[in-house]
Amino acid sequence: MSLPTKFRDMSLKQKILSGYLLIICIVLLCISFLMIVCWKQIIRKNISKSIYSSNYQIKKSIDNYFDSVIKLSEFPYLDTEILDILRKNYQNMNSASKVASQISDIETITPKLYKHIYYMHNQIDAIWLYPAHMDYYAFRSRISGVTGYKVTSESWFHKVKEGNGKPYIIGVHKENAVNGDWNVISIARGIMDPDTGDYLGMIVIDCSVDNFARLWDSSEYSESIFAVSDKNNKLIIPYPEEQTKGIAEYLSANADNFREGDHLYQIYLEGQTWYAAVTKLNYMDGRIYHLVPIGNALRSVAYTFALSVICMLVLGILLVSFSVKISRTITQPMEQLISTMESVESGNLSPQTEEYYGEMAILSQKFNHMVRRIEAMFTEAKEQEREKHKMEMLALQSQINPHFLYNTLNSIRWLSELQGADKITQMLDELVKLLRFAAEDTGEFITVGREVEFIISYIRILNFRYFERFSFVLDIQEEAKQFMIPRFIIQPLVENSVLHGFDSNDICATVRIDVHLEGKELLLCVTDDGKGLSPEKIEEILSTERKSERSLNKIGVYNVNQRIKLTYGKEHAIKIDSMEGCYTKVTIRIPAQCGRIGNEAENKGSDSR
Repeated sequence: MSLPTKFRDMSLKQKILSGYLLIICIVLLCISFLMIVCWKQIIRKNISKSIYSSNYQIKKSIDNYFDSVIKLSEFPYLDTEILDILRKNYQNMNSASKVASQISDIETITPKLYKHIYYMHNQIDAIWLYPAHMDYYAFRSRISGVTGYKVTSESWFHKVKEGNGKPYIIGVHKENAVNGDWNVISIARGIMDPDTGDYLGMIVIDCSVDNFARLWDSSEYSESIFAVSDKNNKLIIPYPEEQTKGIAEYLSANADNFREGDHLYQIYLEGQTWYAAVTKLNYMDGRIYHLVPIGNALRSVAYTFALSVICMLVLGILLVSFSVKISRTITQPMEQLISTMESVESGNLSPQTEEYYGEMAILSQKFNHMVRRIEAMFTEAKEQEREKHKMEMLALQSQINPHFLYNTLNSIRWLSELQGADKITQMLDELVKLLRFAAEDTGEFITVGREVEFIISYIRILNFRYFERFSFVLDIQEEAKQFMIPRFIIQPLVENSVLHGFDSNDICATVRIDVHLEGKELLLCVTDDGKGLSPEKIEEILSTERKSERSLNKIGVYNVNQRIKLTYGKEHAIKIDSMEGCYTKVTIRIPAQCGRIGNEAENKGSDSR
């Protein structure tokens, strides 16, 4: 579907501005719709997370309290004096001695209970030790005890006694061992003889309901209410009774309607709606109820929501104002860039665009870089062409091609053979081969095998000249002989080793020539065991052309390196490894390329012979 004609006829600035305004309106509408749709879910999830986080903190505090108190209830087992007292049998004593002995033993136990249990935890309000064989009991409490209290009358006594020394948590109950109406939560444990397993007595540790409620902090919601229930659904609500009476009645009546987990309930109670969360307590087999008025819960989130709406509106206004400015900053650079492109298209590589800001700055910089790169590539291509032509001319000029010269040498060879001068004959033989190699083919490439033949003739002449001073080791892989290489790339390396690699007093000098395949590459190495080169000397050899009058063809290592880089690329440049006083190794690694030498050059050489 085509765009309306009116929009197509608009200027670029108007189109950009219209596009920005349309995008801004769509984004703001989408955000508003999503905020309305997700409002309840997001808030409910955040409130649930916050409420349950508070519940888990309370659960952790309660669990830590029971863990520590259960550990403290094991103290009688750790004190041998208390165990000995609990094991005592008072049956054989007369009445007066029995009473005196029991009172004395109780007075011995009581300070220990205070020091090692009562004193060790702030939430402990009372501790009771009921020996099985006494008429008295030891206790420490902030409320006075009742004379003649019998723990055996309690409904939970037999459950604790028959528990084989395991801790037993007694939920919310009235402490009958003290004067007054005192509701507590207790941990009781039967004390069993470690040796015989007999029942010796019982220890009970009390925490008042008011003190137990101090285990948890208040919620982040100021009007929230906590309630903790035991397994009998007796509630601990640390708030005034007139404030929580209705809540206590509701929770007691509807306990079965709540399930533990991460579910958030919504209930209507005392004229307002509450969020309610329930968390299970492990030790008490009870629950933690957390009730938060919805208005109180939404208040903190509402501030965030209102702030988000204000920020969104401010952002929208800023985006509109920036859109007007951006539309102006884009059109002017675009026109300048188009004008510069047209100039470059006509062949003028000199124009450069101005530097702008933002994305246009990147586009302008990239365009300027592209123009400079194109100009540099043209310059480089021309320079490479001139360099290659120069190398080709140098290679052609270095060829020795006087046919009459080696024909004359053939005649001298024939005369020396007639006169029995074998050494002269051999030297002339190798010289003729060398001259024929230079004369018979002017092609740029030659096979490895043909180049090696030339090298063999060359090193024989060198040995004649230097009285067998040099030892040459050739390791030429047979499969490598068929591959093509540029002419005269091995001989300059050998010549450089002979002329510059050794001191004049080196009698036994070795030059090794290796040619073999490595994968799809041809590796050519010339190694000598001479005086070596310094890193500075290596850099000079590879970067500076040295014209030696003693060179056979005036193609030095520098020229070979340049020819290789021009032919195969800079990544195939010569590599020189050397250690002063030890060795020098020159390596050429080029692509392995097969080919044939034209028969014309061979026939040409044969006719000359």
